[in-house]
Amino acid sequence: MPKQVRIRRGTTVQHTAFTGADGEVTFDTTKKVLVLHDGVTPGGKPIDGFVLLDPGNINALQVIKSTVSIAGGDDNHVAFGVVGIAAFNNVTINEELAVKRLRRLQEGLLFNSNTVLNFGTFTSKRLPLTGDVAFSAVGQLYGSEMTVRITSDATPRNMSWPAGWKFVGGAAPASIAANKTALLQLWAFGLNESDIVARYTVEP
Repeated sequence: MPKQVRIRRGTTVQHTAFTGADGEVTFDTTKKVLVLHDGVTPGGKPIDGFVLLDPGNINALQVIKSTVSIAGGDDNHVAFGVVGIAAFNNVTINEELAVKRLRRLQEGLLFNSNTVLNFGTFTSKRLPLTGDVAFSAVGQLYGSEMTVRITSDATPRNMSWPAGWKFVGGAAPASIAANKTALLQLWAFGLNESDIVARYTVEP
């Protein structure tokens, strides 16, 4: 029979009044976790802040109270997949990826004569025009898109666009009439300005 190695142990209450040596490891018999010590911190540091890959119960709730970054995938492979029903900011998606309720958070842009539209922020934006404007874009990735509501003030406003953008459904507009509302839709099919496809519609 192999020899057993047992480390010092105690309840959570007992650990609270205990300061282990620097590098010492003990066992919390209440939480059933290991505790690391540094020689100065009473109670040590329980190793209980991890997520179990298989908790033994598919409905067990494990909470991560921090920002999570997932690196992986490429242009042809997803980096994150969910099997079953998922909820993102109260938007429920079932197994068939049918969105039951969709609410896109919007970004209010301040007018700038050189307005940069960032694909890396909100996909829905609002832009009030109080002067002539030249548009450009940053942050485009394969498959990214955005919709911008453009409103003009009581004066007609001129608009200019990057030479590489491809407008569909009509030519790139040179101006917007006074007191009109328009929608600008952008799709990125690559990383460059020339990979952006745009569509512009304005109220009659």
